[in-house]
Amino acid sequence: MRRMRFAVRGAMLALLAALCVAPAGGAVSLDAQSYYCFDIGGIALSIQTLSTAAAEKDFAVLAYSGNSVSVVRGPSSGSDNVQDILLSAERLLVIDGDRFYLRATNAEVTYAVRPASGGLELVLSPASSVDLVEALTSVMVELQDLGIVGMDLDLDGYRSVARNPFKGPAEPQDLIAKLDYALYGLTVAEDWFAYARQKGIALLGLRLEVVLEKIPGETLPVAFRALVTSESEGLASLVVPVDQLVPLARSAGVGYVRLPYVPVAP
Repeated sequence: MRRMRFAVRGAMLALLAALCVAPAGGAVSLDAQSYYCFDIGGIALSIQTLSTAAAEKDFAVLAYSGNSVSVVRGPSSGSDNVQDILLSAERLLVIDGDRFYLRATNAEVTYAVRPASGGLELVLSPASSVDLVEALTSVMVELQDLGIVGMDLDLDGYRSVARNPFKGPAEPQDLIAKLDYALYGLTVAEDWFAYARQKGIALLGLRLEVVLEKIPGETLPVAFRALVTSESEGLASLVVPVDQLVPLARSAGVGYVRLPYVPVAP
């Protein structure tokens, strides 16, 4: 498997160009009908340093703490409404505890760096057909300028997800009976905030409330107990980071994870 750890810009660009070539020797292209997800591992990064650097680079910066949110820096133009910022800011940084979600648009691609169950992932969304080397190079340079370095990029194992407004990616077989499809769709969506708005999912920063249906006789996973807000014999309500939905559903003792039911007036 080809992996590249990005640390120094000059060496990074040279090695990227050498590695991002198809086995047959041809260039690899990304098309605008899909978006692409790359595992970039864990990064030792000061959230405060990232926030400061992003603000200096004209990013809108939102910081969540518990149930509240503050606009650390608003967009240079447009609305100061939080939902408007989440949906339409061309350069966005969302901070939620020790997690962050960064999204930006340049001439070739919109990209995002966001939490994933294995650390972080980079999502590339091309505006038109673009060369993989060129797209990754421009994005990596911008991320290094923000102080995001030390990425361990998997150049072989990235996922290509076709854009389809009617049907999203197929849910893995082991999750079909364990995790509500709307929640799985959120974890793999091109843009978490746009998807949540479309599906009526109430995101609180990078977290959301879910209901866990227990397997009779089983107990809640220890790793998620601190996230519980209420519990009964068969159910538990939790506020869970988006990137932890799949690990939660796959945990022993968990029957099904779904959104809370919303009462409808008769």
